[in-house]
Amino acid sequence: MTRSLTTAVKNELATNDIRPVHLITIGFGTPVNITDCSFPLTSSVSGSSVTYTSSDFILGVSNFTEETDVTKTSLT
Repeated sequence: MTRSLTTAVKNELATNDIRPVHLITIGFGTPVNITDCSFPLTSSVSGSSVTYTSSDFILGVSNFTEETDVTKTSLT
């Protein structure tokens, strides 16, 4: 099945201003859908529409690095 991009998607790709986001689903009894995007997003990739809410927690987490030794650090 051939899939094509909409004109809106093609136009956005042409701007070269692409900012990846993460769509996270936490599988509680009632799933929690959050994103690190600054505004809510709706995804219909899996065939059903899912809205991901912008999360202050995700947006506020600073960059961190992975280490091989165990150390105690705080997230800011």
